[in-house]
Amino acid sequence: MLLKMKNKFKDLFILDLANNHFGDVNHAKKIISKFSKIAIKNKIKASIKFQLRDYATFIHSDAVKSDDKYVRRFLDTKLSIKEFKELFNYVKKNKLMTSCTPFDENSVKIIEKFKFDYLKIASVSAGDFRLLKRVIKNKIPKIISTGGLDIESIDKIIRLMKKYNQIFALMHCISIYPSNNNDLQLSFIKLMKRRYPDVPIGWSTHEDPNSFLPSTIAKSCGAEIFERHIGINTKKYKLNKYSMQPSVFEKYINNLKDVKNILGYTDKDEKIVLKKERDTLMSLQRGLYAKKDLKIGTILNEKNSYLAFPLKKNQLSADMLKNNTEVKTKIFADNPVNINNIKFDRQTNRDLKIWALIHKVKGILNENKIAIGQNFEMEISHHKGIENFDKIGCYLFNLINKEYAKKIIVMLPNQSHPNHHHKIKDETFYVISGKLILTLNGKRKVLYPGDIIDIRKNSKHKFKAGPQGCIFDEISTTSIKTDSYYSNLKIKKMERLERKTTVNSWV
Repeated sequence: MLLKMKNKFKDLFILDLANNHFGDVNHAKKIISKFSKIAIKNKIKASIKFQLRDYATFIHSDAVKSDDKYVRRFLDTKLSIKEFKELFNYVKKNKLMTSCTPFDENSVKIIEKFKFDYLKIASVSAGDFRLLKRVIKNKIPKIISTGGLDIESIDKIIRLMKKYNQIFALMHCISIYPSNNNDLQLSFIKLMKRRYPDVPIGWSTHEDPNSFLPSTIAKSCGAEIFERHIGINTKKYKLNKYSMQPSVFEKYINNLKDVKNILGYTDKDEKIVLKKERDTLMSLQRGLYAKKDLKIGTILNEKNSYLAFPLKKNQLSADMLKNNTEVKTKIFADNPVNINNIKFDRQTNRDLKIWALIHKVKGILNENKIAIGQNFEMEISHHKGIENFDKIGCYLFNLINKEYAKKIIVMLPNQSHPNHHHKIKDETFYVISGKLILTLNGKRKVLYPGDIIDIRKNSKHKFKAGPQGCIFDEISTTSIKTDSYYSNLKIKKMERLERKTTVNSWV
C-alpha cells in the first residue's frame, strides 16, 4: 500500500481549471490544449482538475437569485454534465490524467461514473465528514488540501483515510486568494512529513504565479505534489491574480526540475561523493615524505616523516595516515612514502573499522530520534568476521536485563543474522523502523513498523533487514549470554568473543 501511494503521487502536477473556463467549453479546450503540450514536451506527470457541484442541491433555492459573489460565480460559469463529459474526454485525448473536486455527495457519483484518475478534496470540504464518508466508498486515489485546518483536524482526516484503507495524499495549503509570501508557512510541510511519514505531502498554492521562490522552498521541504490554478488571458476572459498562464507554467516546472537536481542525486537525503570531487581534492592534498633515511621495520611518525604539497601518484596522502604503519622497503630522506613502501597494522585497521561502525550506528539512531545514553552495553555481532559485518551481523544494545530484558537491535540495509535458537528465554520483536524479514521455524514473515511477533524458546529463527535497514526492540525474559545456539557449525564452535565486540562508550 505504501509503495502504491508513493508511486501514485510522486512528482505529480495538479492543474486546476476551476472556474477559469468561464462556462465556455471552447475556452476550456484552449486551456487544456496549451497546458497538455507543455506537460508532454517536458515529460511531466500532470492532471487537469475540474470542480463539480450539483447546483440543484448545492445552492439553496432561496440563494439562487442572490447577489452573493460565489453564488453568482458558480452559476455564471456553470457547465452541463454533457459539456463536462466533453471536456473530460478532451483531457484524455490530450494524454493528460484527470482529477476532480466534488463539493457535494451527488457530484461524487459523477466522478465515479466517469472514472477519474484522482479525486481532490478542497480545503473547504476537508472537515466535511459527511462528504468524506461518501468519498471513502470508492477506491479512487484522493488528494486532500488542508487550508485552514490545525494539526488536530488533519489527524482526524488521517485516521479516517487509514481506517478505510484509502490511497491518499495531503496538500499543505493556505486558503487566501492570492496568498502573500509571509502567509505561506512552508516549513509546516516538514512537520507534516515527520508526523505522517507514510503519506505523500504536496503544496497547493495561490501565490503570485511569477514568483518561483515559494515552490522552490516547498520542494526543498519535501513536497512531492504541486497544485496550481491555470488559465489563459483573453480580451473576453480576464485571468485572476493567482492563476498561472502557459508560458509561466513552463518556466515553473523547469525551475522545479532545477531544484530537484540541486537537492541531490537521490531521494534518500544521502551524499554521493563524486569522482570529480575526489580527483580535485586529491590534486590539492599533501603527500607523506621521509625526514631521514627509513629502515625496514620503522614505524612512521611525526619525527621521521613530514607532509608536503603536491601529492604524487601512489604516494601516501594525508588522509591515509594510520597509527603503527610500518616501513617494509628502505626509503631515502625526502623521498615520497608510497603505498607499496608500507604495511598497515592489522589491529589498527580493525580498530578503525570498529570506530567507523560505532559512528555509523550512532548516526542511524540520531536520524531515527532514538536516544541511547552514555552508559550502555553495545554488542557488535560479526559472525563471519568484522570485514563481513555489512552483510552478516547486527548492533545489539543491552539496555535492561532483570527478570525482564530489553534490547534495541539495529541492522544495516540487507544485513542478515544467522539461524539460531534460545533454550531459556522467550522473546518478542517489535519493529520500530524499516522492514524485518524473519524466518521462524522455517516460515517466512515480513514485519513492518508497529508489527509485533513472539518467539518462544527452542524456536529456530533468523532475520534480515530490508533495503532501508531495520531497527527493532527485543523484549524478553532474562537474557543469558550463553543461551544462543547457532545452526551453522562454524559459528557454533566460535567463542563468544570471536563473534562479538563489546562497546560501552561513544568516545
